Amino acid sequence: MLTRILEKLRREYRTHSMARFTAWTLAYGSALEIATHFFAGVPALLWLVFWGCAVASAGYVILRLARAFKDRVLWRLSRRLGVTYVFIAVIPVILILALVALAVSMLNGQFAAYLVTLRLRDQVNNLRQVNRVVGHEAHMTQDRAPDQLLARLRQLFSAELDQHAADYPGLEITVHLGQQARAYVLNGTALPHPVVVPAWFKTEEFAGVVYENGRLFLRSMDHTPTPVGKLTVILTQPFTPQLLNLVGAGIGPVGVLMPLLPVKLPAKVSANRASSEIRVSSGESPPAETITSTSVPLPASSGFWDLAVLGASALNPTVWEGAARKRLSVPVFVYVRSRLSTLSRRLSGTLGVYSHVYVTIFVAIAVTLFIIEILSVVMGLRLTQSITRTVNRLYEATERVKAGDLSFRIGQPAHDQLGALGEAFDTMTSSVERLLSEAQEKSRLQNELEIARQVQEQLFPHAVPNVAGLQLYGTCIPARGVSGDYYDFLQFDEQHVMIVLADVSGKGISAALLMAAIQSAIHAQLYAAVAGEGAAGGSLLSTAEMVRRLNRQLYATTPAEKYATLFYAVYDAALRRLTYTNAGHPPPMLFRGDKLQRLNVGGTAIGLFRESTFEQGELSLERGDLLLAFTDGITEPQNAFEEEFGERRVVEALQQTGMVSPDIIARQIYQSVNEWTGSPQLQDDMTLIIAHAT
Repeated sequence: MLTRILEKLRREYRTHSMARFTAWTLAYGSALEIATHFFAGVPALLWLVFWGCAVASAGYVILRLARAFKDRVLWRLSRRLGVTYVFIAVIPVILILALVALAVSMLNGQFAAYLVTLRLRDQVNNLRQVNRVVGHEAHMTQDRAPDQLLARLRQLFSAELDQHAADYPGLEITVHLGQQARAYVLNGTALPHPVVVPAWFKTEEFAGVVYENGRLFLRSMDHTPTPVGKLTVILTQPFTPQLLNLVGAGIGPVGVLMPLLPVKLPAKVSANRASSEIRVSSGESPPAETITSTSVPLPASSGFWDLAVLGASALNPTVWEGAARKRLSVPVFVYVRSRLSTLSRRLSGTLGVYSHVYVTIFVAIAVTLFIIEILSVVMGLRLTQSITRTVNRLYEATERVKAGDLSFRIGQPAHDQLGALGEAFDTMTSSVERLLSEAQEKSRLQNELEIARQVQEQLFPHAVPNVAGLQLYGTCIPARGVSGDYYDFLQFDEQHVMIVLADVSGKGISAALLMAAIQSAIHAQLYAAVAGEGAAGGSLLSTAEMVRRLNRQLYATTPAEKYATLFYAVYDAALRRLTYTNAGHPPPMLFRGDKLQRLNVGGTAIGLFRESTFEQGELSLERGDLLLAFTDGITEPQNAFEEEFGERRVVEALQQTGMVSPDIIARQIYQSVNEWTGSPQLQDDMTLIIAHAT
C-alpha cells in the first residue's frame, strides 16, 4: 500500500506543476527551519516568502484532496446518496433546531422586555390618573386663598397616597399655583428644588419618561384652572432600584442603562447612590450609569431546558430642559433577565388550568417529528438500494437507445415508482417510435395543407373589377393556413358587378372545403341567373332570389350542422344603385359623412332550413360614401380580459384613418385588432371588403 501511495505521489509530481511547486515549498521551509536551529536565525523576509508559498500550496492540496475524495469515495451512487441525505436531512434538522432555539430565546427575551415596558407604562398611567384626580379636586375646591389650596393639596397627598407609598417609590410632588411653588415627598418632607415647567409645554397634560440633569424619571404634569389661579401639579418618580424591583416582580432582575451625556447640574448636588443620584461638581458630566433592581432574583430553573433569556427595550425619553420639545438623541435601554418557564406561564396564564394544553401539543408535535425523522432514514436507505438497481438498468437502456435501437425494452417489474421508471422508459421508447411516425404523417399533412392553401388562393379574385364610380378592395387573412371565409367580385358587364362575402361555420380544412363548394355554387347560380342565357341584354335575378336558391342548394348538399352567413350585393353603375340581401351576416356599414347606416335587410343564415324567405334591400351610393363589409373574425377577437373587439372599435379605427385608400383602411383595422388581442395568433379568419364611391 505504501508503494502504491508513493507511486501516486511521483505521478502527481510529474504531471502537475503545482505539485512540484508544493514539494519545493516544503523543501524550502525545511531548510529555513534547519537554519533557524543551527545558525543565528534567518531574515523575516524569507519566512514571509515561505508562508505566502505555503498558503498557495495548501489551497492546491485541498482542491486535489477534494477531487480525489469525489472521484474515489463518492464515485459509487450509494455513497453519494448517503452524503446527500446528510446534507438534506441531518444538517438542516440541526440548523432548524438551532434557529428554533435562537428564535425562542429572542422572542421570550423580547416578551420579558415588553412586560417590563408595559409595567412602566402602567406606572406612568397611574401617575396620570392621580394627577387628574388631584386636578378635579382642586377645580371643585371652595378655598379662596392660594395658601389654603396648597395646604389642602399637601394634606390630600399625605392622606391618600402615603398608604400606597410602596407602589410609588421615591415619588416627588411639585405644585405650582400662581407665583408660588411647593415641592415635597409623600410623607410631607419638603424638597429644596421644585420641578420647573419647561418652555415647550403648551398642552393641558403630559405623561411619560423624561431625562433631566443626567437622571431618568417617570413624570406626569397637569394644568388645571382653579378659583385662585392656574394650578400645575407635577408628579415625578425617579428610576431607582426600588422602582425596578416593582416592575420586575415575578419576571426577573431589571436594569436600566443610562447614556453618557453632558449635563449642567447645580453646584454641590449630592444624593444617595440607592436613589440613583450622582455626586458631581458644577459643570461636570456624570458617567454612564446602570441602575439595577436589588431584590428581584432570577426565577428558579424548572429543568435543563429552562434557559435564562435576556431582553432589552429602548425607552426613548423626552428631554425636559430646553425651549423645544425633543427626544433624547441616545436611547435609554431597559434590560431584563428571566426564564422560559416563567414567561411561558405568563403567556398562557389566561387559560388558567388549561394552560398545559400548549405544552401537550408541543410535546406531541415533537414526538411526531422524531418518528417521522426515523421513518425518513429507513425509507432513505431502502430508496438508495432501489435507485442503485434501477440506475444500472437505465444506463444500459439509454446506451442502446443512443445507438438507435428504439426497440430495446428494460422489462423491469413495477414494484414501486422507481421500478415503474423502467416501465415508463419502455413506454417512452415506444412513444418516441410513434412520434417519429406521427411526425412523418404530420409533414405529409402539412404538405397537403400547403397545396390546399394554394388551391384556395385561386378561388379568391385575382383582380378587382373596374366599375365606373366605385373603387373596390378585398382581403382575407386565414387563421389556420386555409380559410372558411369567402369574398368575391364578379363583373358581368361594364355597369354591373356582384359583391359576395361569406363566413362558413368552423375553421380549418372542413370550412375551406365548404367555402369552395359555396364559391362553386355561387358562380353556377350567377351564370345561370341571367334570363335568356346566351341572349344579349339578359337581366339578373334579384339578390333575394339568388340567396334563396343558394340556400336550397347548400341545405341539400351539406350536413345539418354546417351553415354559412352571406352578404350578396349587386351594384348598378349607371344608376349608382346597390341592391343587397344579408343572410345572417354581420351588417355591413355604410359611412356617409358623419352618418352610419347598417345594411341588415335579408334573412337567416343559408344552409340551416330547406325553405327560407329572404328580402332585398336597396340604396343609392353618393360620392364619398364608404361601404365596409367584414366577417366576425374582425369584431369577435378577445383581449386578455375576454373583452371582444366589437363593431364600435371598428368604427373608431376607420375614423382614425379617415377616408383614405381602401388598402390603408384595411391595414389600420387589422393592426387595431392585433393590438387588441396582443397575440400574433389569429383567433378566427379575418376578411374585409371595402367599396368607396368615387
